[in-house]
Amino acid sequence: MPKHELNFLEFLQSFRRGELLKNGDDKLAELMQAVCETGASGSITITLPFKMNKAGQIECTPEIKLKKPTKPMGTGIYFATDDAQLTRRDPNQLDMMDDLEERRGSHAAE
Repeated sequence: MPKHELNFLEFLQSFRRGELLKNGDDKLAELMQAVCETGASGSITITLPFKMNKAGQIECTPEIKLKKPTKPMGTGIYFATDDAQLTRRDPNQLDMMDDLEERRGSHAAE
């Protein structure tokens, strides 16, 4: 009499005619692309929840979660003005261009 029990690998391979493996392959490719692009780490988590339904059958609805690494955006440096607005210029530092224009203006008036 043939044996019909599935081991873990056979379960993964046969789930919905290979849909679980195909989905896992797609997630793995996506993760490897992100890891190679960023140099950071990521992960794949496979959850296999089993439950018995009212008919006495075992149901499983797998979930594959992907945690992809992302490239950090980098830091932007800004200053706050006296009225709490953002600016790229330090409001406490003299602007050399404004100072130069003031000096030119004062020499032109002489």
